[in-house]
Amino acid sequence: MYKALALGLLLIASACTKVSDENESDTPRVHWSAKKKALYQSWSNTQCYYEERPFGIFLVNRNDTMQEEFLKTNGMLVEFNIEWQTDSTYTLAFKRLVSNPQGTSLPNGLDTLVRKCWMKQVGQTSYLEVATSNMTAHKDTIYTTYLRPEKRLGPMMAR
Repeated sequence: MYKALALGLLLIASACTKVSDENESDTPRVHWSAKKKALYQSWSNTQCYYEERPFGIFLVNRNDTMQEEFLKTNGMLVEFNIEWQTDSTYTLAFKRLVSNPQGTSLPNGLDTLVRKCWMKQVGQTSYLEVATSNMTAHKDTIYTTYLRPEKRLGPMMAR
């Protein structure tokens, strides 16, 4: 089971890979309306989630400088530094493993994970993250759909 979960975390870092060059340029912000800019910025301080099969649902707590991801199936909590380059572009870098109650082994190199992310198809309740990672081949693209819950998730991460 531990090998499967370690493999799973590596897959999360490289999930849904597909060769693509579509993320090479950012959407220019100069032409954005105030409403569109506010929509993108609303995702920088939020609670949301995504599902990664077969591992389950990841609850995300995000602010301007940090993103926490809580894996519901095993209680693992991982913290990432987040750096916003634009309202639609950010970089996630592994900071630390906050909690690992089941002692799950982690993939080698996870502590060096850096993921460059672009927000696409942004709406009030979801957006598509298009990303590249230093743990995947240079041209591989990772697709993850982030969703907002209908209700606030409450205190997801204990600190």
